Amino acid sequence: MRRLLTFCLIILALFNVSFRWPLSDFKVTSTFGESRADHFHDGIDLVCPSNNIYAVADGKLVFSWNKLYFPTENYWGGGNYKIISHGDKFSIYMHIEDGDSLKSEVKAEDIIAIMGNTGHSYGRHLHLSILDPVAKESINPLSLLPSLEDKKAPEVLGFFLKIGDKYTMLKDNSTIRLTQHYPLLVSIKDSISGKENLGIYKLQVIVNEKDMLNVDFSKISLTEKGLTVHNLPFYNLFDEQGYYKIDGIKYRQGENFVIVKASDYSGNTTEKTFKVFVNLDIK
Repeated sequence: MRRLLTFCLIILALFNVSFRWPLSDFKVTSTFGESRADHFHDGIDLVCPSNNIYAVADGKLVFSWNKLYFPTENYWGGGNYKIISHGDKFSIYMHIEDGDSLKSEVKAEDIIAIMGNTGHSYGRHLHLSILDPVAKESINPLSLLPSLEDKKAPEVLGFFLKIGDKYTMLKDNSTIRLTQHYPLLVSIKDSISGKENLGIYKLQVIVNEKDMLNVDFSKISLTEKGLTVHNLPFYNLFDEQGYYKIDGIKYRQGENFVIVKASDYSGNTTEKTFKVFVNLDIK
C-alpha cells in the first residue's frame, strides 16, 4: 500500500506544472474578469521596467502571430501574441513586439518575447491568459502563479440605479420613487499599492435577506450563452459603465436592506451595508 501511494505521488508530481510570473519586478494593472465595456477581461495585465517576458513554465510553442508577417489581425485586439502548451493548459502572451524568436521548446527561464504595445493597447504591457482547452475555460492566472503580497481590501464606492439614460446615486437612508424594479448597480474598486483600479475576485450581494448574487472570478467558460461566469453572461454581471450589476431584485415598499461583501484574490474582504426607502409606483 505504501509503495502504491508513493507511486501515485510521483505520477501526480510529474503532471503538476509549477508556474512562475512571466515578468520580473512587475506591477499588476488589470485583473481577471474585469469589465471591458462589452466583455470580460480574460486575463491579467502586467507592466515592468525590463520588458523581458519569460514563459510561465516549461512547454512548447504551439502558435505565434506577428503582424510583421501577417498583416491582418488574427485575435482582435491582441496584437502580436504567442501560445505555449504546458500539457493540459495553454499560456498566451499578448501585445508583444515584432520580430521575436520562434524557438519551439521553451524553459521557464527563457526570454520568449519583449513586452510591446501592439493591437488594441493603451501602453506597453503584457496581457497573460491561461486556457484549459478541454474544459473550454479561461482560468484566472492568479490561481496558478505564486501569491502576491496584497493587504488592501476592496472599496465599495457607491450604489446606483440607471433610470432611462441617467444614473441616480443612492445615498444611505435616502428615499426614492420607483416605477419598476431596476437592477442595482454597485461601484467597487480594488488595489494592491493603493494606486490601481482593479477588479475584485468574489462578490456577494444580499438584498432584504435574500442572496441575489454570489460569484467568484475563478474562470470564464465558453457555453451556449457565450462567455459566462457562473453561467452568467457579461451583461448580467456588468453594465456598460463597468458597475457590478445585480438583476432580479424585487424591492419592498418601505425599507430595503443591502449587504455587499467584496473580496480580492488574497482574501482581503470589505463588507458594506446600505439602506434605502422605496416608494413603489408600479402600474
